[in-house]
Parts: sequence; structure tokens; C-alpha cells
Amino acid sequence: MLCDLKFHHIGLACRDMAKDRRDHELLGYRAEGEEFADPLQRIRGLFMTLGPMRVELLEPLDDTSPLTSYLKRGIKIYHQCFLCGNLAHSIEVLEANGARLISAPKPAVAFENRLIAFLILPSQMLIELIEA
Repeated sequence: MLCDLKFHHIGLACRDMAKDRRDHELLGYRAEGEEFADPLQRIRGLFMTLGPMRVELLEPLDDTSPLTSYLKRGIKIYHQCFLCGNLAHSIEVLEANGARLISAPKPAVAFENRLIAFLILPSQMLIELIEA
């Protein structure tokens, strides 16, 4: 078990981020910062919070975005994200327990260019790790 993981957000795949933003505002969510674009991840995003809950609304920048396949399959909840103290160690432990690394560590605009990685758990849940 990884003891240093801290929940950060749920990622939501959006066809139209402006529409999803309005829907979340209706529920009481408020924007946390400005919209951002990450050409390396091929997404546009916005964090929104409601009390302790944080969601990341994500929209593909183009048809090559990894989000496109999720949207085509009608999947809205895209991933769970966690902060970790040591990204390499966390990946190693997860892989030893059957997870598959699907996006190797790379800098992310949304997190001041800290390294992130994506893995698929044996249950088929996609998770994102952010190096704290």
C-alpha cells in the first residue's frame, strides 16, 4: 500500500468545457484559477471546487487528445488524481501490484510543470499521479 498518496481531484472528460462549467456552477462549484491549455497533454482544462471536492474539467485540444477515445465511448469520469512524494517509487509499487504505466512521467502545465504520470489499475481505473 502507498501511504503517502493524497487525493487531489477527479478528472471529467468534456465535449464542451463551457457547458460543463455552467452545470458545475449551478451545483455550487467555483473556478479555482484560470483555464489552461497543455499542448503536451493535448487538453484544455479548468479546476473547480465545492468545499473539499475538486474536479478538473478537461476538453480535447484536437482529435489526437487521449480524451477523444473516452468521449467517443461516453465516459465522463476520466481519472482519479493523487499527489505523491516520490513519483518513481509510487509507479514502481503500483506496477508491482499489476498497474500498467500508460503515460510516462512528463511535466504538466496545470501543476507548474511538476511531473505527472498516468497508470491503469488492474480494475481498469485510470489514475494520475502528481509529484508533490
